[in-house]
Formats: sequence, structure tokens, C-alpha cells
Amino acid sequence: MKYTNKLNQILLLFIFPILTYSQGSYNLTLLGEFEWQNTEGSDIWGWYNPNNGYEYALVGLNDGFSCVDVTNPTNPTEMFYISSKNSTWRDVKTWNNYAYVTTEADTGLLIVDLNDMTGQTHWYVTNFTNPVNGSSTEFTSAHNLYIDENGIAYIFGAGSNSGSNPSDGVIFLDVESNPTNPYYLGEWGDHYIHDGMARGDTLYAGCINIGELYIIDVSDKNNPIVLGNRPTPSNFSHNIWVSDDGNYVFTTDEKSNAFIGSYDITNLSNIIEIDRIQSNPGSNSVPHNTHVDGNFLITSWYRDGTVVHDITYPDNIIQVAYFDSYIGGGNNGPNNGFDGCWGTYPYLPSGNIISSDINSSSSQSGRLLVFRRDFQQACFLKGNVTDLNSSLPLSGVKVEIISPILNFETTNILGDYSTGVPTAGTFDIIFSKACYLSDTITLSMLNGIVTTLDIALEPSFISSSFNGGAIDNSIGNGGFFNGDQHLIFNSYQECIIKSANIYSEGSNTITFELRNNNGNVIDDTTLNILSGLQNIILNFEVPVGNNMQLGVSQGSLYNSGLYRNSTGAIFPYDIGPLITITGTSAQSGSSYYYFYYDIEVDVSCGNATFTSEVLNRDRKLLKTIDILGRENNIKTNNLLIFIYDDGTVERKIITK
Repeated sequence: MKYTNKLNQILLLFIFPILTYSQGSYNLTLLGEFEWQNTEGSDIWGWYNPNNGYEYALVGLNDGFSCVDVTNPTNPTEMFYISSKNSTWRDVKTWNNYAYVTTEADTGLLIVDLNDMTGQTHWYVTNFTNPVNGSSTEFTSAHNLYIDENGIAYIFGAGSNSGSNPSDGVIFLDVESNPTNPYYLGEWGDHYIHDGMARGDTLYAGCINIGELYIIDVSDKNNPIVLGNRPTPSNFSHNIWVSDDGNYVFTTDEKSNAFIGSYDITNLSNIIEIDRIQSNPGSNSVPHNTHVDGNFLITSWYRDGTVVHDITYPDNIIQVAYFDSYIGGGNNGPNNGFDGCWGTYPYLPSGNIISSDINSSSSQSGRLLVFRRDFQQACFLKGNVTDLNSSLPLSGVKVEIISPILNFETTNILGDYSTGVPTAGTFDIIFSKACYLSDTITLSMLNGIVTTLDIALEPSFISSSFNGGAIDNSIGNGGFFNGDQHLIFNSYQECIIKSANIYSEGSNTITFELRNNNGNVIDDTTLNILSGLQNIILNFEVPVGNNMQLGVSQGSLYNSGLYRNSTGAIFPYDIGPLITITGTSAQSGSSYYYFYYDIEVDVSCGNATFTSEVLNRDRKLLKTIDILGRENNIKTNNLLIFIYDDGTVERKIITK
């Protein structure tokens, strides 16, 4: 799912087929793998030995650190393993022939000399001093690290078990001057940093606890200066990476149903979100870490595996490849979705991509995967949609490309859209909007080429009513539920949620609520409910928007629950071209479905535009209908629509 414009940003959904092995794969080929026994995997980095041309995967494990030779990708071979204290978190980066490993276990910074492939040459360092001014710091744990092109290590989320108070923002260490005993340079501690990266004198940081990306001038390590900051889509800023040209950053939020966000940072006083996208909308899957690799983003997406997006145009991100390495999806189960792919590394000279999995091996332990790239630059499509009669731009038009990877987008307030597909071919492109006649265009598209397609839609004067969502509670298992959960949906046009079916455990008084994406109530109704199946009248006025909520007021169900399915839901659910239900608020599973069944949504077409050209006097009247589309005998003082055989229509009010 994605946003596509700076003005009135509108959502885009990429919908992928659900296969037996979850999503399967597309444009990534598994060349080889290596499995560990009785330990789970965490983060990964790569190392190339310029002396012999060998490539290595450096993998953090719950109980240590592993170095695997992946020069022959079909036969990965572990060279050495260093045992250490157990920790879920173990992250790795390199400088020259040294690997640097952080962990939440209290072992300090592990430094490994990779010239010794026995693994015997390594150090644990906890104290760091500045040789010039004598300042120092001490840490025994850290969440993550990054090393820039100047040999400066950035230690994120540090802590200590010795009573010292290291910065949990970032600590700067010089690993170039002394690789085995790095010098302390300074720190920044305004906010906790979960992860980040740096280039030149600029740090790009994910401040997860406050849900914002931060961009910081670190040219003076003793006095870093914040250049800009802004919230990320799910307010849980986990990871960030800057584009090669330095004009954009991309972020992930480590939450169920979250996004990759794309930002224009050319004006640091006004950082603008220009796009957002999900790997598998409606699955409730959790993104983890994304890395810029030229015109591509390579992302570890937990249960969705390794995912690749084309970012040639950062305001039109297109998914071009994926390999789902974990059986199962969403966020259900004891790990709440934190299974599958932890990390990925796309920078080996061979071009192969290496990924580390937490628990996807045959023994549900850690696994290393080596992939060949089969993807290329996407095929891009953009254009503008207008009203055929008025030539005014149309917002909220659904633009759907029928391809092996289905996708659709909606036009913005200016009528503009931008989308694409991963592979060249000839595709049917469907344009649809309530109160307009749909149109289908067949178009050939080429990789790396932007195709422009403008179209005008003909107004339809018939008011429309659509039903959707789960049709009833027979979709799977379930039961009556007393908690505060809701459906999440996107609205592409102003409309009315008129009614829905519910199943009540008993008689009750319930306030049903429509909320915006911040959870604020924008419409509600309180009804006296009887036991069993019944249809309730809601008449909620729905604006255009994303991630809106359809639920009940907190505490309404304490005395008597409403039925919800715990299995069987298959998101997304489209309700005509008006609404898409993308998921639920449940943190325990993507197959849950809450309360509202067979939802009826209405839209009035009274504002559709019509031409007032000179009429053909030889035309014949075909029929007369009212504003709801019902055939109507001519009555006075009613708005009637006259339909003629030449395709023209007239709206008239007949008076006495």
C-alpha cells in the first residue's frame, strides 16, 4: 500500500497471491542456505576479502557470532563460530578486516579480526577513551551500530551493568585510528536511537520511542546539531537509510501492518513524506530493516521474508521482487509476527543478496539464505484522470493494473496517479470510480520506461450502493468478544456506511463508532441491541482517508459481546470502489475479523456533471429515471433524468 502525492496523499495497495508456502517468491532465486541448530538468527552483514576475492556472511545468533563463506553460493560453509551470552539482539558491521558486534547481553563490543578464519583472534571492549582530552565512556550492551566511510562507529542504544550512564542515543567511536581499541569521540543523547546510518557528517537516526526520524549534523562529535525531524507512518521509527544522491530517506516502522516511508529531505526544515508502501497489505506483517542499494530498496520484512522495491522515483515505489522464507504470515502466534527474516545485506561484489532468518530452518532455528537477483527496473505508469464532460480532474479514481502481481492506486486531488509493474508486458488497466462508468485500457509497458496514460471518465447519474466485508460469520471459527477492537479501512470517496449485520451475545446498549486514523471519533450512533443476528442502521458519513477505524466505544461490550471471527478472514475486502477493509487492530493475527458483516455503503451521484451542448432534435427518449436510478413516470416537482438513444442525458424538474 502506498501514498503517491504530496497533495492529498492517497493509498496504493499491492496485493500478492497467498501460496502454500505463504507468498512464495518472485524475481529472487534461492541459490543456497545454511542452517544452525538450537539457536535463532538475528542481524547480518557481509564482508569481502580483497586478498583472495572471497565473500562472507557475518551473522549474529542468539548464542554467538558466525562467519560463513558464501563465495560458492550453492554451498555456504561456516568458517568459525564465537560463542557468547544469549541475547535476541546481535548486530554486525565491518571496517577493513575487522567485524564489530553489538548485543543487548552485557559483553561489550566484540571485535573480530577476519584475517584469522579460525575465529581465535577477537576482543571484548567495554571502556573507550579519547587520547587527546582524556574523556571516556563505558558500555556493556548496545542495541545496534553503524560504521561510516570515514571509520567512525556509531553505537546506538548503549547501556551498562556497572553503574555508569552511557548515552542511549549515539556514541561516536574512531575505529580507523585504533581498530582493536577504538577511541571515544563524543555522543548525542537527546533521544534513544534504535538504529541509524551516517554519510559524510550527517547521521540519519530512527528514534523509535518518539516515533520520529532525526537528521543530525555530527561534524562536531562533541556538539551534534539537529537539522530536521518528523514522524514516520506508524510512529515507531525503527530503521532509516538515505538515498545515494542524499535527497531522500526511507524508513521502516517495526509494527504490525506498517510501511516503508519515503521522504524528500531537500529542505530539512520541511521534510515531506512523498510515498509509503507495504509488502503484503492486509496481512498485518511487520517490516524490519531496509537498505538502499542504488535504485532499489532491499528490506527484511519478518514473516514476508526478503522484499525488493524499485525507488527510481521515490514518490512512486514499486515492488519488484520477494522471497518469503517463513511458513505463515501476519502477526499471529506466540512471537506476534517477529519470525522469519531479521536482516539482509545487498552489497557483495557478486551481486548476491544474503539474508538472515530468525527461525525458518527445518528445526525452527536460524538460517542463512543466499539469493540471485532476477529483478530489474520496474515498468512505470503515470497519468491524469478527468471528468469527460467538465474536464475537471477526478480524485479517488481507482487505477488497477491486472498483472501477475496485482496492484492498484487511486488518483490524488489533482487527478494524477503513478504506479507500475515489475515485469514488461501487455496489461489491462481498469479505471473506476463511483458515479462514473468504468473504463479498461490495454497497454504495453517496458522495464525502465515511464508510460503516460491520461483518460476521461464518463459520469454516471445513478446513485450506487455496495455491500462488502465478510458476508457472515461462517468464514471461520470465532466467538463472542468483549474487547475493544476494530476494522481498519481506506475510503476513496465520500460515502455513507449505511448498515451492517452484527451478532450479539445478548441484549445490550452499544455505541458504534467511526474513527479517523488517529482514533478520534468522527461519527457514532448508540443502539439498543437484541440477542442474535440483526441488521443495524449506522448512516456514518465517511470522508476520504486512510487507516480509518470501524469499531465500538470502549467498554460497550463488557456486559455482552459481539461475534468476531478468529480465523478465516482474507484481507483486503473491497466494498465497491469506495472502501477497502485492509485489516484489523488485532495484534494476534491477520485472520481475525471484528463485528461488522455484510456492510452496506451508499454514495450519491447527484453531483455528477453533464454537458449542455446543442441537442440532437431527432433523438428518441429511451427512459426516465429518478436520482436513485429507478424508472419513473413523469411526476411534478421531482428531479428526473431523461436518457436518449444518442447517449445524451438531461436533468429536469417538471413543475405544474
